[in-house]
Amino acid sequence: MLISLMGLGVVAQDLQLSSNALLQRAGDLVLGIALLVPLAPLLALLQLADQCLPGGLDQNQERIAGRHRFKWLLKQTCGLVLLEVFIAIGGISTVRLLSQLLAPHSGILASLILLLGGIGITLWFIGQLLAIPLLIHFGHRPLGAMEHSRKLVQANRLKVLALLGLLLGINLLGLMAASLGLLFSLPYSALLLMASCRTQTPWRRESRRNILPT
Repeated sequence: MLISLMGLGVVAQDLQLSSNALLQRAGDLVLGIALLVPLAPLLALLQLADQCLPGGLDQNQERIAGRHRFKWLLKQTCGLVLLEVFIAIGGISTVRLLSQLLAPHSGILASLILLLGGIGITLWFIGQLLAIPLLIHFGHRPLGAMEHSRKLVQANRLKVLALLGLLLGINLLGLMAASLGLLFSLPYSALLLMASCRTQTPWRRESRRNILPT
């Protein structure tokens, strides 16, 4: 994941620094590719974590397991990521436009729009934290995974915030020692995310292995 992201990122930066307009456009294209290429190893890691945990396959997954499951998941994940990026860009552009329109009339109101818009976009991103894990575990389509993630986050707000803090803390520690700790923190993060997708049954041994009751 890191090699594909950083390698293509360096190539994109070199192309963007060129004085040739065509090469600059190519740099922008390579940068976009650099953001999508790491999805393949990320998806493979999450899928492996899902298989290692109890109940790795459900009925929806069994129906599509025979038709190139990884390619199907990769296509759905790319669609999900692009959809979320477009929604985020639309939200940021709308907030920025409203703020610019209100700025000549009231600086306080424009700042309030920026603050409320930033909070709303942040909450939306948190609500999509489990979208990709849910897509993998349940075999959802992109819109179904986004809706399922939103409902789970709304029903487990404090637990999701705790999960988010745990993920950030673990991977910040993983960045130490020349980022070699990520070799341990990323697989553990994948296990945490995939464990969060499982519905818990009280007093069941498999339930106690899960991190986030859903």
